[in-house]
Amino acid sequence: MKNLSHFDLNGLMLFYETVNARSINKASQLLGIPKSTISRRLRSLEGHFNSALLKRGSQSLGLTESGQALYRRCEHIADELEKADLQTSRIQYELSGVLRVSMPTFFVEWVSEAIAEFARLHPAVCLEIEAHNRHVSVADEPFDVAIHFGKPAETFNPTRNLIELPRSFYAAPDYIANHGSPLRYLDLSSHQLIVHQFQMRDRVFPWLMGHGENSAHIIPRAVANNAIMVRDFVVRGLGIGLMPDIMCHQALKAGELTRLELDWDCPPLLTSATYLARDYAPRKVRAFLDHVAESLHKQIAI
Repeated sequence: MKNLSHFDLNGLMLFYETVNARSINKASQLLGIPKSTISRRLRSLEGHFNSALLKRGSQSLGLTESGQALYRRCEHIADELEKADLQTSRIQYELSGVLRVSMPTFFVEWVSEAIAEFARLHPAVCLEIEAHNRHVSVADEPFDVAIHFGKPAETFNPTRNLIELPRSFYAAPDYIANHGSPLRYLDLSSHQLIVHQFQMRDRVFPWLMGHGENSAHIIPRAVANNAIMVRDFVVRGLGIGLMPDIMCHQALKAGELTRLELDWDCPPLLTSATYLARDYAPRKVRAFLDHVAESLHKQIAI
């Protein structure tokens, strides 16, 4: 059996096009390839098969028995290549096919309606959504898009910033009644804190675990890797939490939470998405990210 790694598929297609042109001269004109190059590539192909493939007449080319067999195979290959090209073009440019998205669990409540609307607008797109609380690399896992919060991890894949979510410190009225309300940012060091795991990772509180100026080794009341759990702990009066304003609107209106005004400009929560191939991202990926970003901007504007 011949080593297929050394097989010249381009030479095979050149043979196919030359036969269709019925002469090397016409093939040269149609393909924009010098006649000498075509002749050399055809001789190389005959050497590969150790067989004469063409009858080189004075007026036109003919096929030997081996050439006829190879030409029939080339017809099948050309047909499959055309089908593959059409299929790839559909995947790239049409709003159809499967779109696999990874996102944090607590992100779902803000975007579920927007995603449902995207699905309604584009019925040919089949959505597969996986919500969890772990970092996902689109290069290593079968996702087209991975949405993350906080500082993006180092990656060779393109990252699109979707939105920066404003954050504030919140506490339940019961907590304030029992422990008082901090007036300054540094006053938090004497309070019970409910902290998200990513806030520890990104050192949102430089002083919390002994980092930075005016630092103190302070142990939070609770650390969770789920923002909804952080909010629930705060609503139940267990401590003070730093949370995106977008996820506290309802609890604030219901009187379950109070926003604390402190002397500190809190950095917003960056929301970003990674995907494959910036220059070749399928249209459905770009349309999905546009739709989600637009929905988030409308929500924080309310």
